[in-house]
Amino acid sequence: DVSCPPPRGRASVCLARRPGARLTCVGGPAAAEGFAMSGFFRGPSSDQVKCVNADQKLIRSMEKQGKFPQHFTKKVDMSKVSMEVLRPWITKRITELLGFEDDIVVEFCVTHLEAPPEKGLDPKVLQVNLTGFMERKAAPFCSELWTHLLSAQESPVGVPRDFIEQKKEELRQKREEAERVQEELQRRKKDLEVAARGSGGRGRES
Repeated sequence: DVSCPPPRGRASVCLARRPGARLTCVGGPAAAEGFAMSGFFRGPSSDQVKCVNADQKLIRSMEKQGKFPQHFTKKVDMSKVSMEVLRPWITKRITELLGFEDDIVVEFCVTHLEAPPEKGLDPKVLQVNLTGFMERKAAPFCSELWTHLLSAQESPVGVPRDFIEQKKEELRQKREEAERVQEELQRRKKDLEVAARGSGGRGRES
């Protein structure tokens, strides 16, 4: 049978004990469903279905309690999103929230996005999956991620508006810094010229 004990933080992983073995889910059904649906793990379909059904019950319960943000109702087409740009943000944000680097969580999230299930991405499923790894921090992370994905798919280059604005601001700051440096160099050059003219005049007088 499938073993799905309650999630216990970053230790939540799904493992196949040996080729052909039944799925052992350490971290709850969410983790098992995530690995299975994202392509991270390929196990017996019957075992996957049991964990998926458990997750769907949990999701329905959370929906009734209003635990998901409104923008989770909107769909995302990953073919319109630049993962090359999103991946560094995912790595950075997960590290910030967990307080340490965790390649397993990052790869799990990225794989889920790059190889979505046939029915398409569901942010509610992703949040439940990541809760086994990130606990309460999964909700704010998924909310931010989905906001960026929705913005990215509306962009001609597949990049979230916030990322573009942030890049513009960085370029503006660099340009202003370069201008300040140039002004300082010009000021020092004038000071040196004035000092040189002054010493030259004193030399002629002597």
